[in-house]
Amino acid sequence: MTALRRWTLQVVRRDGRRLRSLRISRGRLLVGAVGTIVVLFGLGFLGGLLAASRTESNRVVQLETELAQLRSETARMNELAGRLNEIETEFGLLQGAVTAGRPAESPAVNVVLRGRGEIRSRPAAETATPAWPLTQRGFITRHFGSRPADSREGHTGLDIAVPTGSYVRAIQAGQVEEAGEDPIYGKFVRIAHADGLTSLYGHNAWLFATTGDAVERLEVIALTGNTGRSSAPHLHLELARNGSLMDPLSLVADHSGPGNTGAPAERQPE
Repeated sequence: MTALRRWTLQVVRRDGRRLRSLRISRGRLLVGAVGTIVVLFGLGFLGGLLAASRTESNRVVQLETELAQLRSETARMNELAGRLNEIETEFGLLQGAVTAGRPAESPAVNVVLRGRGEIRSRPAAETATPAWPLTQRGFITRHFGSRPADSREGHTGLDIAVPTGSYVRAIQAGQVEEAGEDPIYGKFVRIAHADGLTSLYGHNAWLFATTGDAVERLEVIALTGNTGRSSAPHLHLELARNGSLMDPLSLVADHSGPGNTGAPAERQPE
């Protein structure tokens, strides 16, 4: 029989008076080494889990902070929109008093903001005719059907240049079919109206309306911007009836903003 290999470990005190010998077999040595490796591996694994858990916890805290900031920003935007709505209402009343020589019964502009309750004012002769989608004059920079030299397709809507943050209004009462962000339209809102009419408002900086919302005629649904495929701040208005695109200028009732004389918006060369 082959003799088992053994190792002897001797421990000697510094003064040399005491000697202790420990006999270690090859099997015990291997078991100890494997055990040590397993323990070290386990400690490393637990350390990795702890680090991952700590990273995930930090990420959750960061997301919660960002969410709180977004909620705070939304609240500030709603507050600002409400204040601007009050200013426009007061301006409409003042304008009516100046032009007619008596207090106006209703302002020229009917602005509705989501979450502000009932409409503050409504023109007495309001009809279902699609209205101008902005509360200011703006400049038409590109017409429906226009086609750049490098494109084979005509323009699908009407581009109206206005400063970033201008009010975008629903041209007619309806229900929001879709509100979100698109690579081309940027932040957009699409509304379904009566008689198969749909309207799309693109390149916005901020959306007030969400999918499924019921909106009133002239309700503020967004703030203009420069998102999506856009080279400057403007509103892209796109109309379709039963899926067929149509010229917005053939339907919108008023091409002027509040405080204007009612003249059509100026049109720039394309």
